[in-house]
Amino acid sequence: KPAVGIVIGTLLGNVVHLSFCFSDERVAACSGTILYVLSPKRQEIICTLKSHLGPLTSAEFCPWNASILVSTSEDRTFKVWDLTTEAIFYQSFVLSGSPLLSVLFLEKEQHLVTGSTDGQVWCFSFDDDHKCHLVKKMDLQKMEKRHEGRQETLTHQGGVAEKTITDKVEISKPVIQMASCPPYTEIHVDQEIDNSWFCIGSSDGLYVVELATSELLTVLYFKDNPTLSITMAGSWSICAGSDKSVVALVSSLFNPCVVLLELCLSNLRRIGDGGGGFSVFPSSPPVLESPLNAEVKRKEPSHPKKKDGMVSS
Repeated sequence: KPAVGIVIGTLLGNVVHLSFCFSDERVAACSGTILYVLSPKRQEIICTLKSHLGPLTSAEFCPWNASILVSTSEDRTFKVWDLTTEAIFYQSFVLSGSPLLSVLFLEKEQHLVTGSTDGQVWCFSFDDDHKCHLVKKMDLQKMEKRHEGRQETLTHQGGVAEKTITDKVEISKPVIQMASCPPYTEIHVDQEIDNSWFCIGSSDGLYVVELATSELLTVLYFKDNPTLSITMAGSWSICAGSDKSVVALVSSLFNPCVVLLELCLSNLRRIGDGGGGFSVFPSSPPVLESPLNAEVKRKEPSHPKKKDGMVSS
């Protein structure tokens, strides 16, 4: 069916990113170094924001405060805007040698996450004063290597024959798009495990990261699915699906095609369950009543008895 809609902006230039606020009252459009805030109900520009020194790459509205907007740019910084005064609440320092590509709000943790073209991910606290404090920094490529190491360990423990490891060419892992996973808790051994998971759409696949541990839970590689008509992603659109799943629409970088993917979160399992654990040295000797003080009776070796020069068994 032909698309039917209304025009909400004209002559904005090359728009590289669009995002709606959670009440659908505003739309952020990134074009060059200018951030336009549009009205989706009528052809009107609510405000025009200019401050970045390089072209904009993304802009997202704060889910718990509709008047807050965060933008990222090729100038390697992000800015927090107050839409009521059209002023800047906070602007970051230069985070990396590579442009920032995407930004994500985690409402439960009150965190702001941003990622760059070289796979670096920064997590900031986002307080009521809108001052961002760095909580942790993650490297997608290093997380991938640790994940592969754990997978190889589990493979060896399971008795699977070792595969020949060939030299792999390391490619950059751009953080093209990020999205929070839907709330999901797993009941296991009478313990409720709460998750802090979010997805990263990169050029070669979809990565699921656990923020609490800064580790990868799983990776959905394009190369592992030869039936897909896509080998390198150009853009991602990720959202929560039904029945504890994540749905992603990804476009190809080289071919004029798109692919719809679905990842079921209930199939994910934490790596390392039932591991070797760790040892702790005691700071004081055990109490007198402790079973550790029980004396172990030493068993004397039994020697066969000789009878009339013969050895009896």
